[in-house]
Amino acid sequence: MLGLTMTHGFDMYRVFLSAPGDLGPERRACHEVIARANETTAMPAKVLLVAVELREDEHIVGYRSIVSDNVRWSAFFIQVFADDWGPKNLFRKLFHLAVECRDSVSMPMREVVVCLKDAPHETDPEILAFRQELQDYQGVRLFHYANLDELSTQLLEIATGWAQKIVQENQAAKTATG
Repeated sequence: MLGLTMTHGFDMYRVFLSAPGDLGPERRACHEVIARANETTAMPAKVLLVAVELREDEHIVGYRSIVSDNVRWSAFFIQVFADDWGPKNLFRKLFHLAVECRDSVSMPMREVVVCLKDAPHETDPEILAFRQELQDYQGVRLFHYANLDELSTQLLEIATGWAQKIVQENQAAKTATG
């Protein structure tokens, strides 16, 4: 499935970034990773990964329909978590929506990735149960990270892989059409 092509000639693929709570540094790291994957792999082939996100947790409460539509229009979904599902568990609903979109052939969603921040000293039963639920979830790529460098390294590999696959698919489609 091709992304949205604009007059500038780039095929654009949305990447929805979801990171509730105090994960602002992680959100910025995700943006930096996407920019690096674009610079090194995507843009030379006229492909662009475009980050879409919530800047404030309150947006998920006040603009649920718009937020859900942004997830539906995205090709990739990155969920960063530390200890809970965010306000009113609404990030859980976004996560499940992303998985539903990925499983639907009529939607552009290609992959859902969960980045789970290490919490070696956590003892709160609710937080431990939340973390276990994510660990046990089937069909998503989940990885743990201890710091921003680990998060960036792992996400760069993933985002670069996405860009490489899109470039290959676009080249194959051009070859097939002559």
